[in-house]
Amino acid sequence: MRHWKKLTIAVVPVIVIVSFITYSVAYKFDFTTVSDVVKKVKDRFSSVDSYQASFKLNSDKMGKRAAQSGTVRYKASSKLLIEFDQPYGQKIVTSGTTMWIYIPSMNVVAEQDLKSASDTLFTSNTASGLNRLFSKYHYKFASREQPEPQPDGSKKYTLLLQQKESRSGFRTLKLWISEDYMITKASGETSNGKKVDIDFSNIRTDVDLPNGLFKFDIPSKARVIKNPMIAEE
Repeated sequence: MRHWKKLTIAVVPVIVIVSFITYSVAYKFDFTTVSDVVKKVKDRFSSVDSYQASFKLNSDKMGKRAAQSGTVRYKASSKLLIEFDQPYGQKIVTSGTTMWIYIPSMNVVAEQDLKSASDTLFTSNTASGLNRLFSKYHYKFASREQPEPQPDGSKKYTLLLQQKESRSGFRTLKLWISEDYMITKASGETSNGKKVDIDFSNIRTDVDLPNGLFKFDIPSKARVIKNPMIAEE
Protein backbone atom coordinates (compact mmCIF):
# COMPACT_ATOMS: atom_id res chain seq x y z
CA MET A 1 0.00 0.00 0.00
CA ARG A 2 2.84 2.35 0.85
CA HIS A 3 4.40 1.67 -2.52
CA TRP A 4 1.15 2.69 -4.25
CA LYS A 5 1.04 5.90 -2.23
CA LYS A 6 4.66 6.68 -3.09
CA LEU A 7 3.99 5.91 -6.76
CA THR A 8 0.90 8.13 -6.73
CA ILE A 9 2.81 10.98 -5.10
CA ALA A 10 5.52 10.66 -7.72
CA VAL A 11 3.24 10.26 -10.75
CA VAL A 12 0.65 13.01 -10.10
CA PRO A 13 3.10 15.91 -10.49
CA VAL A 14 4.39 14.33 -13.69
CA ILE A 15 0.81 14.07 -15.04
CA VAL A 16 0.19 17.73 -14.16
CA ILE A 17 3.41 18.80 -15.91
CA VAL A 18 2.67 16.70 -19.00
CA SER A 19 -0.87 18.07 -19.15
CA PHE A 20 0.41 21.63 -18.91
CA ILE A 21 3.00 21.05 -21.66
CA THR A 22 0.39 19.40 -23.89
CA TYR A 23 -1.96 22.36 -23.40
CA SER A 24 0.85 24.83 -24.05
CA VAL A 25 1.88 23.11 -27.27
CA ALA A 26 -1.74 22.93 -28.46
CA TYR A 27 -2.18 26.61 -27.68
CA LYS A 28 1.04 27.49 -29.46
CA PHE A 29 0.01 25.77 -32.68
CA ASP A 30 -3.46 27.35 -32.52
CA PHE A 31 -1.91 30.83 -32.51
CA THR A 32 -2.94 33.07 -35.44
CA THR A 33 -0.18 35.19 -36.95
CA VAL A 34 -0.57 38.37 -38.94
CA SER A 35 0.54 36.44 -42.04
CA ASP A 36 -2.28 33.96 -41.42
CA VAL A 37 -4.82 36.79 -41.34
CA VAL A 38 -3.43 38.41 -44.50
CA LYS A 39 -3.55 35.08 -46.35
CA LYS A 40 -7.12 34.41 -45.25
CA VAL A 41 -8.22 37.90 -46.30
CA LYS A 42 -6.67 37.37 -49.74
CA ASP A 43 -8.27 33.93 -50.03
CA ARG A 44 -11.62 35.33 -48.94
CA PHE A 45 -11.66 38.03 -51.59
CA SER A 46 -10.25 35.72 -54.26
CA SER A 47 -13.32 33.52 -53.80
CA VAL A 48 -15.78 36.43 -54.04
CA ASP A 49 -17.41 36.88 -57.45
CA SER A 50 -19.24 40.06 -56.49
CA TYR A 51 -19.42 42.45 -53.56
CA GLN A 52 -21.69 45.27 -52.44
CA ALA A 53 -21.52 47.55 -49.39
CA SER A 54 -22.53 50.94 -48.08
CA PHE A 55 -19.72 53.29 -47.12
CA LYS A 56 -19.07 56.46 -45.15
CA LEU A 57 -15.86 58.32 -45.86
CA ASN A 58 -14.41 61.19 -43.83
CA SER A 59 -11.26 63.14 -44.66
CA ASP A 60 -9.32 65.82 -42.82
CA LYS A 61 -6.43 67.90 -44.10
CA MET A 62 -5.19 70.77 -41.95
CA GLY A 63 -8.65 71.17 -40.40
CA LYS A 64 -10.46 71.09 -43.72
CA ARG A 65 -12.97 68.28 -43.36
CA ALA A 66 -15.15 66.52 -45.90
CA ALA A 67 -17.72 63.74 -45.61
CA GLN A 68 -18.89 61.41 -48.35
CA SER A 69 -21.18 58.39 -48.46
CA GLY A 70 -22.74 56.00 -50.93
CA THR A 71 -22.58 52.46 -52.25
CA VAL A 72 -19.67 50.48 -53.67
CA ARG A 73 -20.13 47.49 -55.97
CA TYR A 74 -17.43 45.18 -57.28
CA LYS A 75 -17.54 42.33 -59.77
CA ALA A 76 -14.61 39.99 -60.37
CA SER A 77 -12.17 40.52 -61.62
CA SER A 78 -11.97 44.15 -62.65
CA LYS A 79 -15.30 45.97 -62.49
CA LEU A 80 -15.93 48.60 -59.82
CA LEU A 81 -18.80 51.05 -59.37
CA ILE A 82 -18.93 53.68 -56.63
CA GLU A 83 -22.09 55.78 -56.49
CA PHE A 84 -22.25 58.70 -54.08
CA ASP A 85 -25.34 60.03 -52.37
CA GLN A 86 -23.08 62.65 -50.75
CA PRO A 87 -22.08 64.49 -52.91
CA TYR A 88 -25.16 63.45 -54.82
CA GLY A 89 -24.63 62.13 -58.33
CA GLN A 90 -20.86 61.74 -58.15
CA LYS A 91 -19.70 58.45 -59.58
CA ILE A 92 -16.56 56.35 -60.05
CA VAL A 93 -16.57 53.53 -62.60
CA THR A 94 -13.79 51.17 -63.65
CA SER A 95 -13.82 48.78 -66.59
CA GLY A 96 -10.56 47.08 -65.67
CA THR A 97 -8.25 49.24 -67.79
CA THR A 98 -9.86 52.68 -67.39
CA MET A 99 -11.40 54.58 -64.50
CA TRP A 100 -13.91 57.41 -64.90
CA ILE A 101 -14.70 59.89 -62.15
CA TYR A 102 -17.79 61.95 -62.82
CA ILE A 103 -18.25 65.17 -60.82
CA PRO A 104 -21.64 66.61 -61.87
CA SER A 105 -21.27 69.81 -59.81
CA MET A 106 -18.28 70.73 -62.03
CA ASN A 107 -19.59 68.97 -65.15
CA VAL A 108 -16.24 67.19 -65.36
CA VAL A 109 -15.19 63.60 -66.12
CA ALA A 110 -11.69 62.48 -65.17
CA GLU A 111 -10.64 59.59 -67.40
CA GLN A 112 -7.71 57.73 -65.89
CA ASP A 113 -5.52 54.92 -67.22
CA LEU A 114 -5.47 52.47 -64.31
CA LYS A 115 -1.87 51.47 -64.99
CA SER A 116 -0.75 54.88 -63.73
CA ALA A 117 -3.44 55.44 -61.10
CA SER A 118 -2.76 55.17 -57.39
CA ASP A 119 -4.52 52.62 -55.22
CA THR A 120 -7.44 53.86 -53.18
CA LEU A 121 -9.13 52.70 -50.00
CA PHE A 122 -11.93 51.35 -52.19
CA THR A 123 -9.62 48.99 -54.09
CA SER A 124 -8.56 47.41 -50.79
CA ASN A 125 -11.85 45.51 -51.03
CA THR A 126 -10.98 43.81 -54.33
CA ALA A 127 -8.80 40.74 -54.86
CA SER A 128 -6.27 42.48 -57.12
CA GLY A 129 -6.28 45.57 -54.90
CA LEU A 130 -5.44 43.49 -51.83
CA ASN A 131 -2.55 41.76 -53.58
CA ARG A 132 -1.07 45.13 -54.57
CA LEU A 133 -1.71 46.57 -51.13
CA PHE A 134 0.06 43.89 -49.12
CA SER A 135 2.97 43.75 -51.58
CA LYS A 136 3.69 47.48 -51.11
CA TYR A 137 3.36 47.67 -47.31
CA HIS A 138 4.98 46.18 -44.24
CA TYR A 139 2.24 44.99 -41.88
CA LYS A 140 1.79 43.93 -38.27
CA PHE A 141 -0.95 43.56 -35.68
CA ALA A 142 -2.05 46.84 -34.12
CA SER A 143 -2.27 45.36 -30.62
CA ARG A 144 -1.29 42.27 -28.65
CA GLU A 145 -4.84 40.91 -28.28
CA GLN A 146 -6.21 39.64 -31.60
CA PRO A 147 -8.95 39.68 -32.66
CA GLU A 148 -9.28 42.95 -30.77
CA PRO A 149 -12.50 43.76 -28.84
CA GLN A 150 -14.39 46.70 -30.38
CA PRO A 151 -16.66 49.31 -28.74
CA ASP A 152 -19.76 47.68 -30.27
CA GLY A 153 -18.94 44.34 -28.63
CA SER A 154 -17.61 42.66 -31.78
CA LYS A 155 -14.04 41.52 -32.35
CA LYS A 156 -11.86 42.57 -35.27
CA TYR A 157 -8.34 41.82 -36.40
CA THR A 158 -6.54 45.16 -36.55
CA LEU A 159 -3.51 45.61 -38.80
CA LEU A 160 -1.05 48.49 -39.15
CA LEU A 161 0.55 48.99 -42.57
CA GLN A 162 3.60 51.07 -43.46
CA GLN A 163 4.77 51.87 -46.99
CA LYS A 164 7.90 49.94 -47.99
CA GLU A 165 9.01 52.80 -50.21
CA SER A 166 8.09 56.48 -50.14
CA ARG A 167 5.57 57.09 -52.90
CA SER A 168 2.23 58.80 -53.57
CA GLY A 169 -0.81 57.49 -51.78
CA PHE A 170 -1.07 56.46 -48.16
CA ARG A 171 2.07 56.50 -46.03
CA THR A 172 0.36 54.51 -43.28
CA LEU A 173 -2.85 52.49 -43.10
CA LYS A 174 -4.87 50.72 -40.46
CA LEU A 175 -7.32 47.98 -41.35
CA TRP A 176 -10.15 46.46 -39.32
CA ILE A 177 -10.96 42.90 -40.42
CA SER A 178 -13.95 40.87 -39.24
CA GLU A 179 -13.62 37.30 -38.00
CA ASP A 180 -14.91 36.09 -41.37
CA TYR A 181 -12.04 38.06 -42.97
CA MET A 182 -13.92 40.97 -44.54
CA ILE A 183 -12.45 44.48 -44.30
CA THR A 184 -14.99 46.61 -42.44
CA LYS A 185 -12.94 49.77 -41.92
CA ALA A 186 -9.78 51.41 -43.20
CA SER A 187 -7.92 54.48 -42.04
CA GLY A 188 -5.03 56.09 -43.91
CA GLU A 189 -2.68 59.07 -43.77
CA THR A 190 -0.78 60.53 -46.72
CA SER A 191 2.71 62.02 -46.62
CA ASN A 192 1.25 65.54 -46.65
CA GLY A 193 -0.90 64.89 -43.58
CA LYS A 194 -4.30 64.16 -45.10
CA LYS A 195 -6.26 61.63 -43.02
CA VAL A 196 -8.99 59.48 -44.53
CA ASP A 197 -11.33 57.05 -42.75
CA ILE A 198 -13.80 54.78 -44.48
CA ASP A 199 -16.38 52.47 -42.88
CA PHE A 200 -18.10 49.66 -44.77
CA SER A 201 -21.52 48.34 -43.70
CA ASN A 202 -24.33 46.17 -45.10
CA ILE A 203 -21.66 44.03 -46.73
CA ARG A 204 -23.01 41.40 -49.14
CA THR A 205 -21.08 39.00 -51.32
CA ASP A 206 -21.96 36.99 -54.42
CA VAL A 207 -24.88 39.28 -55.29
CA ASP A 208 -26.32 39.55 -58.79
CA LEU A 209 -24.64 42.52 -60.48
CA PRO A 210 -25.39 42.83 -64.22
CA ASN A 211 -22.47 43.93 -66.40
CA GLY A 212 -24.53 46.90 -67.54
CA LEU A 213 -24.07 48.48 -64.11
CA PHE A 214 -20.40 49.04 -64.87
CA LYS A 215 -20.89 50.76 -68.21
CA PHE A 216 -20.19 54.49 -68.21
CA ASP A 217 -21.34 56.86 -70.91
CA ILE A 218 -19.66 60.25 -70.74
CA PRO A 219 -22.29 63.04 -70.68
CA SER A 220 -22.24 64.89 -74.00
CA LYS A 221 -21.55 68.32 -72.47
CA ALA A 222 -19.09 67.21 -69.80
CA ARG A 223 -15.47 68.35 -69.95
CA VAL A 224 -13.11 65.35 -70.07
CA ILE A 225 -9.71 65.48 -68.38
CA LYS A 226 -7.37 62.69 -69.51
CA ASN A 227 -5.04 60.98 -67.04
CA PRO A 228 -4.96 63.58 -64.25
CA MET A 229 -2.83 61.19 -62.14
CA ILE A 230 -5.40 61.07 -59.34
CA ALA A 231 -3.92 60.03 -56.00
CA GLU A 232 -5.01 59.96 -52.38
CA GLU A 233 -3.31 63.26 -51.51
